[in-house]
Amino acid sequence: MSGAPGPERLAERMTDRRHQVLMAGLSEAGLYGLDPEDGEAVRALVDRLDEPTVRRVAHWLSVAGGRR
Repeated sequence: MSGAPGPERLAERMTDRRHQVLMAGLSEAGLYGLDPEDGEAVRALVDRLDEPTVRRVAHWLSVAGGRR
């Protein structure tokens, strides 16, 4: 038995990571205290976008919030 996580766990970790990146971008844009509806929208994006796309969206949010 190896110490490497299984494919399901790896996929879950990547989803969690994309969620974290997108939430950080929203915070940098000044959006805090999201409603449950907003949380659902973030989850929907995370489920549909790959890591580079999520990072790009987070970058746009960061720039919109005045950070570069």
